[in-house]
Amino acid sequence: MSKKANKKDIAVIGTGRFGTAVVEQLVSMNRYVLAIDADEKNIMEVSRMANSVAVADGADIEGLRGLGLEKFDTVIVGISDNIEIIAALLEIGVKHIIAKAKSIRHERVLRQIGVDIIVRPEAEAGIRTAIIATNSSFIKYSEGLQEVGDGYAIGTTIVKNASWFDQELKDMRFVNMGVSVVSLNRNSKVILPQGNLVMRENDKITVIGKIQNITKIFEEANGYEATSEVKMNKVTDKPLKRRVVTNKMIKQKAKQTK
Repeated sequence: MSKKANKKDIAVIGTGRFGTAVVEQLVSMNRYVLAIDADEKNIMEVSRMANSVAVADGADIEGLRGLGLEKFDTVIVGISDNIEIIAALLEIGVKHIIAKAKSIRHERVLRQIGVDIIVRPEAEAGIRTAIIATNSSFIKYSEGLQEVGDGYAIGTTIVKNASWFDQELKDMRFVNMGVSVVSLNRNSKVILPQGNLVMRENDKITVIGKIQNITKIFEEANGYEATSEVKMNKVTDKPLKRRVVTNKMIKQKAKQTK
């Protein structure tokens, strides 16, 4: 690596499917990325997109120092078996570490040893699929969504409803609907929301709230009235009624159809 690292540079250790996707996204966001992997074949695959690449053992302290990783703003560990790698990063003084966990237990261990941010891609993909299955309009109108726990999600959509144009944020029903606007993007400029902020056509708003409430906001932002499914989608503490199908029931049903 010939370039001197600065505060905005990011290193990614492990360039499998997850790591490669991270590298590709970071580069698209104009971030300088150093990709590291012990497998030269993986590095060859990612070298077409990363700014710099290195074939190295992520747990080799001297090797990490030689790459100057202690000077990077953030190091992302995209390998599941990563305890030794994280220990090495902590020893050389990396300030911000994002790591991939393969289970809740693994996540707990990573948190205990000092990892800043932990992701579980498989679990997040499962949550995303469940959200899509139960709230198709959510993914239809959202540019990006992330489940943040306890039934809450954060997502972004574009304002196309003419009745929203020229309305001040404080006069809209976001709070009453259990949703908070966390940011607004207008002409590629991020604006922190204030009560007197006036909504414009094609504003991109990022909101956080319960999934069913965000769905309703997205419907309205795009000029559609919330569907009856969304209107009736209330959170309840009542236990779900489950129908258990046994082999005996299946055999009886088969006899009836003969």
